[in-house]
Amino acid sequence: MLQAVLTVLGAGAYLSPSDGTAAFFTHAGNAPVGQRWETPTELLDALYRVFTRFDLDPCALQKSRTRVKARVHFTEDGGLALPWHGTVFVNPPYGRGLAAWVAKARREVEERRARTVVALLPARPDAAYWHDHVAARAVVYFLRGRLRFSGSEPSAPFPSALAVWGATSDELIGLDKALPEAWRAG
Repeated sequence: MLQAVLTVLGAGAYLSPSDGTAAFFTHAGNAPVGQRWETPTELLDALYRVFTRFDLDPCALQKSRTRVKARVHFTEDGGLALPWHGTVFVNPPYGRGLAAWVAKARREVEERRARTVVALLPARPDAAYWHDHVAARAVVYFLRGRLRFSGSEPSAPFPSALAVWGATSDELIGLDKALPEAWRAG
């Protein structure tokens, strides 16, 4: 019962040592609950200045309610199974399956199914998936401050980044201009 209530609230239970309590946001961005963080409109507008429109959003919340301008939308249940194509924007669920989405993004570009993939991710350069699929393989834009995701009152309890695989030099120049507050690595 308690777990059901916590899930509805987007909280999620976790264990802490008996001699203390863990910080409130210890598991933010990695928990199996509260995984959906809807992309801020301002960030999408900046990306549209560079890409105009995406060919694919592989993990739209709902096909009828997506906010990402893309020719094709998959809901997240199909996004990992189906091949990607063209220029892709992905804001994956931030739960335990996040590593699979990041691996898929890298693989789709390396295997030439997708031309470019832009992924909005929690900035977790300490995570194994980051070392395996992002570091030295993608251009990363670390976003300044904490994003205020659409549909959420407070700012995110974690930093965010855009990982970009397969972008042309012109697209990177465009991203540099569209994201003047971001720090580019790679």
